[in-house]
Amino acid sequence: MSLLTMFTRMRLIHVAALLQIAALVFAGGQSDSARGVDADSCNQTSQLRIVSAQDDGTNDGHTPDLAIDASFLPESRWSSELAGKELLLDMGAVQTLRGIGIAWFRGDQRRSTFEVAASVDGQTFTPIVERRQSSGTTTTIERIDFDDIDARYIKITGFGNESNEWNSIVEVQAYGCGPGVIASQGDGSNVDQELRIGAFGLATNRPPSENFDLTRWKITLPVDLDGDGRADEIGERDLAAGWYDDTMFYTDPATGGMVFRTVGGNATTPGSRYARVELREMLRAGDSSIPTRGTDGDPSLNNWVFSSAPADVQAGAGGVDGTLRATLTVNRVTRTGDAGRIGRVIIGQIHARDGEPIRLYYRKLPTNTYGSIYYIHELEGRRDIYVPLIGDRGDRIESPADGIALDEVFSYEISVTGEVVNGVTHPILNVSIIRDDGTVIEAPPLDMVDSGYSRADEFMYFKAGAYSQNNTSIWPERDYDQVTFFALDVDH
Repeated sequence: MSLLTMFTRMRLIHVAALLQIAALVFAGGQSDSARGVDADSCNQTSQLRIVSAQDDGTNDGHTPDLAIDASFLPESRWSSELAGKELLLDMGAVQTLRGIGIAWFRGDQRRSTFEVAASVDGQTFTPIVERRQSSGTTTTIERIDFDDIDARYIKITGFGNESNEWNSIVEVQAYGCGPGVIASQGDGSNVDQELRIGAFGLATNRPPSENFDLTRWKITLPVDLDGDGRADEIGERDLAAGWYDDTMFYTDPATGGMVFRTVGGNATTPGSRYARVELREMLRAGDSSIPTRGTDGDPSLNNWVFSSAPADVQAGAGGVDGTLRATLTVNRVTRTGDAGRIGRVIIGQIHARDGEPIRLYYRKLPTNTYGSIYYIHELEGRRDIYVPLIGDRGDRIESPADGIALDEVFSYEISVTGEVVNGVTHPILNVSIIRDDGTVIEAPPLDMVDSGYSRADEFMYFKAGAYSQNNTSIWPERDYDQVTFFALDVDH
């Protein structure tokens, strides 16, 4: 290996240390891969420098070098999907290897399966850590010690984690003795000192997926970048892996909240006239073998059903009944356009195959200080039911005295439960608003037994975000809807 090649592969290494390794590599005319290290000369175990890392190129943008950059921030990680993905590490010289340490992404929330092997020449590998799981209890370095082995290369093979098939490593360390000894880089236990935490306990310098569990959501956007004539979507795998966009879906730098920003009049989904930045519940959590909607007449594991649905449909669905809870604030609504559409944005939904058991609205007119909250319940073949919670929905109403101002924090809860009446299960819709002072506003329970959603071919999914209801703004680039979520949770 030439000195120039070694130099280009090393990261964050001091020039003096580089020269020291180069001298050891070329000493006596022997290559570093041909020279072992006398174990008897190792008086103590130290951290060893890893000079480069590589994979097969199937990472999601979280590249191998991020696993050896001495940063324990979650966004500085290597990630590659599917079982059998390999992270190959080069220590730059043959050394005595005695242990390895791995800090796992979300290591305190799930266990990852992996194995480790070592090699002198990068061709023939000897297993040093048989297949096992991480602890699932910490994001700091988990150290594994083993018998001394001469090695230059370390190969970590991942087999996914308890939640999905992603292999995600924040940092790797090697331990032993040899020419690559460096000062300890710590175990990552002080990583919180590097984070910026907002008032809601959310990190302000991480993507939304670092603050919220988005493994069971995809997101619809008000753009058509691929030119297929419909709004673009980001699937649950990419969303959970850290996708964001600093104009539409991002982390608020002051609070850490998850921001949804929609410019009306942009790309829409089939069957809709309005643009949205909105999450769509995906119970399959990235398993593409499960269809998004299923086929007519068949239940889908990706969606849920009411407890009033036939028993065989319930058995084949991804869940039965459910509750959506959110804490949020509406930062802005549209102020120009048709009177009937100004200031309307949908902040939560239950969507069925075609209809919508509930669309939860916030509306504030430009001349009013406070906004209203109400919901619409669709009935198949009949007039929709309008249910006010705070204020009214009119185009010329006065500011509601008990209304909610822009940037005021509140919560909502949307739930469906089953109630047996005369031997028949009735699906009951319950909706409530919880204000920041603890005041609870509850809508009367709505019996949906005759609404048409209990058939064998029906299914449900929750939605949350900023679904603009104004496509008539005069200056769409200046007029937009923006909603920030501080908590989002679903139960089935």
